[in-house]
Amino acid sequence: MRLNLREIINIPGASVTFDYAPDLSDTAFGSVRGVKAPVRAVGFIKNNAGVLDFTAEVDAVLACTCARCLKEFDKSVHLRCQATLTEQEHDKDEADKYVLDGDYADVDEIILTDFVLNMDQRILCREDCQGLCSTCGADLNNGPCACGAQIDPRLAVLGQLLENET
Repeated sequence: MRLNLREIINIPGASVTFDYAPDLSDTAFGSVRGVKAPVRAVGFIKNNAGVLDFTAEVDAVLACTCARCLKEFDKSVHLRCQATLTEQEHDKDEADKYVLDGDYADVDEIILTDFVLNMDQRILCREDCQGLCSTCGADLNNGPCACGAQIDPRLAVLGQLLENET
């Protein structure tokens, strides 16, 4: 969505609001396979003494794959986006600044960039996810696998030392 800022660019204290559904359906990164519709973004751009401040609240449901057990699940997220809009090019190190296209702001670009940069790359289905057995691939959330405890061959000598102690 391109938002016309012509009416607020030269008027300190003026603002323009927005409430829409950005299209994030093609967004996939890390453990996120996609973003389910509807996504809602509500916010405003305010002229603070000549500086255009962008603020938005984004609510979405992510279609995820657990980084440990590979189960598919949905996760609701709420993200607060904040950025500064400028008329001139800026230093590339300033990730939270965006250049206006004439009198317009590309709200989709700001939200998508902030959305991807602020999401975890590795998302778990639950905090205590046990993952998969590295030997047989069994889901350890369903209980222990049949492999039993595997001893690292590099540490087997230490086990022999403990056996001799008793």
